[in-house]
Amino acid sequence: MVRTRRFQLGVSAVVWLGTMAVPAWAQAPSAQPPAAGAKPAASAARAPAPVTAAAPGPVEPQRTSQAVLAATRIRDGDALMRERRYREAAFAFLDAEHAAPAHVEARFKLGNALAVLGYYARAIEEWEAASRLTQDAAIRQSAQDNITRARVKQAESGASPQAVGQPPGSGPVADTTRAQARRAYEQGVQHISQRAYAPALQTLTQAIQQEPLLTVAYVARGSANIGLRRYAEAAADYQFALKLEPDSASPLYGLAEAYRALGRNLEARDLYERYARSTAADVRPELKEESRQKAERLR
Repeated sequence: MVRTRRFQLGVSAVVWLGTMAVPAWAQAPSAQPPAAGAKPAASAARAPAPVTAAAPGPVEPQRTSQAVLAATRIRDGDALMRERRYREAAFAFLDAEHAAPAHVEARFKLGNALAVLGYYARAIEEWEAASRLTQDAAIRQSAQDNITRARVKQAESGASPQAVGQPPGSGPVADTTRAQARRAYEQGVQHISQRAYAPALQTLTQAIQQEPLLTVAYVARGSANIGLRRYAEAAADYQFALKLEPDSASPLYGLAEAYRALGRNLEARDLYERYARSTAADVRPELKEESRQKAERLR
């Protein structure tokens, strides 16, 4: 029987329900395990030309903060967990964590989803992070209870790819799936070139679901979100693209545009300057001078 605990997060009076125990693991279907030691596939395609963000102005109805984005994706993850769509739930909680890395609920629930899928080492990392980020004794105790159970399960599982911490989507992608992902990516880029940002968002999300480590798809989806003035969502995509490929330049410019639109001018200026100095292969020469000018205007 799954035990739940209701608790408050800090002084914000945000109350939520989470699955605090892990007995449900034994009842959950196992995920298809990725191969051990798999490396992210290199991004063979080039990211599309970035979409320029509108100048900051009055807050638009559809414009959200990254905290609101995190809360939205947590609700999505909760719904997917109830439907036993655990892998999709893990990606929803991961999106929430990308948007707000210090969000205790996002990290705790990502740990829950990863544990159900059998990724015990990764689940333990998330619960440990949640514990470090909160002073709530109940949350810390729940996290420790889960960690203890996960370590038992980890020992029982031996050295399976899941048990050693390979996350969902990190294993090798079948050629047919990769081909489908690349077709969806190319279609998304075409939509962006036609300023059809909503269809682009849909097809690029499909590409990411099929190949979760396809960096250029996150960059392109960031552009689609910029076009839709979904600046917090765009920032989360560009941030994750940089996490996947820290030496790439395209996410720098896109993240600068998103931050500028969100009014985070100091961070935007730093990113424009980094793009202007970059010697990465994906730097666009026409954007280097533009980045210098935008950085100067933000001084």
